[in-house]
Amino acid sequence: MLPADATASLALWLHLRRRAALAGSPVELPEAPPGEGPLVMVHLAEQAEEPPQPGALVRALLARRPGLRFAFLGAPLAPDTLPAGLRAVTLPRPQDPAAVREVIRALQPRALLVLGDQLPAALISGAAEQNLPVILCEARLVAHARRGSWRGAVNRGLMGKIARILAPDPTAAAAARQLGAPPGRIELTGPITETRPPLAANEAERRALAQILAGRHSWLAACPTLPEAKAALAAHQAALHHNHRALLILAGLPAETIPQVRAEVEALGLAAVLRSDDEDPSPDDHVLIAEDTQEMGLWYRLAPVCFMGGTLLPGPGLAPRHPFEPAALGSAIIHGPLTEAHGPEWTQLDGASAARLVTEAAGLTRAVADLSAPDQAAMLAGNAWSVSTGGAAVLGRIADTVLEAMENPQ
Repeated sequence: MLPADATASLALWLHLRRRAALAGSPVELPEAPPGEGPLVMVHLAEQAEEPPQPGALVRALLARRPGLRFAFLGAPLAPDTLPAGLRAVTLPRPQDPAAVREVIRALQPRALLVLGDQLPAALISGAAEQNLPVILCEARLVAHARRGSWRGAVNRGLMGKIARILAPDPTAAAAARQLGAPPGRIELTGPITETRPPLAANEAERRALAQILAGRHSWLAACPTLPEAKAALAAHQAALHHNHRALLILAGLPAETIPQVRAEVEALGLAAVLRSDDEDPSPDDHVLIAEDTQEMGLWYRLAPVCFMGGTLLPGPGLAPRHPFEPAALGSAIIHGPLTEAHGPEWTQLDGASAARLVTEAAGLTRAVADLSAPDQAAMLAGNAWSVSTGGAAVLGRIADTVLEAMENPQ
């Protein structure tokens, strides 16, 4: 029986031979984008439901090395993904070794960046054959690490041709090691996440309201559906038994649901004030109804705890807000299981113990009570802040690795 390394090398060689035998007509060679700067080839995974988009990473690279040029292969780019005026070309991925050699000869790239969970064998092998550094990032690799399959052997053969593997999580790093990647080439960077600037707020208004609310525990329900607004009111009524000065801010309600929300407030024996009436909450008010979503940045800053609407109970309401909004502004986050609108971000927050998941209205009541303890809310909020702002550091590390590999090819 052949050793594992020999089997992997043989499997990759046979795979590439088969690709060469199946090669079709000669590839139409692209023209390199104008300019004198070095060119980076970027392959986007074609098999993903939502292919990774390189816009943020391209900006990070350009910030460090203005004048870079790019060639994009693989999955199509989403509209308006890339910076305006970028010197770049897009082209189909060459499928066989000869086509790869022709494309590399035409473009004269300095590095190949493989973005996403796909290992294009001919492209990776061809780049390595031409002594181009190959950098793999945002690849989970778990599906590639199946032992005993011929394709698994091909993928193990590719690992030795990749100069750097920037793993988004420990599971991906472990999968790379299982595939035979040298541990010294693997770095755990964390995932590429969307970096969003904090929502703006009127600072004078924030200071004034912070003074009015001093000493009161405030929590926010952001864009709740009508059933969620009722659940939040019930949770708040329970919270008032332990903290009679607590204040619930219901922000981002459609105008047509406000009469029903006010009726629920009265039915529970609570007192509410409408933000649109230009009134500030008095010490006797239990609920502040703030309809205007333009002030969401203000409420995130004032409320140490935030329930994200549209995630727990379906019903009439506005679209769910992005979870990194409260995370970037220091609010501890509660959410339900309906996370499809921002699935990757919720996965990151939950995986980092940076959000509290509840599955029913009673769970919301318990979470609100638990997070009224400042230390618990602060721990959750700190973890969320780290996740929401960590994307910039990850992008910077990937960009630095690509540029270092270009300058110092092995």
